[in-house]
Amino acid sequence: MKTNNTFRLFLSLLVLFTIGCQQVQNQMKGEPDGPTVSVSVDDVPHDIEPYVGKVFIGDADGRFGTDEFALNSATITDDTLTVSISYGGGCEAHHFTLVASDTFLESFPVQLHTYIAHNANNDTCAAYPTESYQFDLTPIKTMYQEAYQQEAGTIVLHLKDAPDGELVYEFTM
Repeated sequence: MKTNNTFRLFLSLLVLFTIGCQQVQNQMKGEPDGPTVSVSVDDVPHDIEPYVGKVFIGDADGRFGTDEFALNSATITDDTLTVSISYGGGCEAHHFTLVASDTFLESFPVQLHTYIAHNANNDTCAAYPTESYQFDLTPIKTMYQEAYQQEAGTIVLHLKDAPDGELVYEFTM
């Protein structure tokens, strides 16, 4: 009797497995339940492009957001500031703006206070993504060139909450 019950259980599981496999095959063929979408490793871009943030020069007065985030790293290459940012959310579009003072601190080299403003768009999701953002520093370079009538220069950017505190932005013609 015990063998008979075991055989029935095995047979039931085999039938269920066969039905499940048939449904998966039908889905893959695009039959009754609709097509199945699959993604392979080759479909995912290997170099994900960083997001591009806006640059604002002047007193932002909180208009670009005051939501929390973590600034993990910051580097300058040519005329581009690249930052790694982590933040809470994940369901809404998040916007990051580099806000720069409109006044240089007179020293050699000149210095400029900057910070990143974050607008989470009231995102209440619990994910914690980390993303790369790039900011075009050309408006800051233009402000320097107009103020000092020089094509080349060096500016020490005091980026609030940056791991290294300050970044050196050097540019030539």
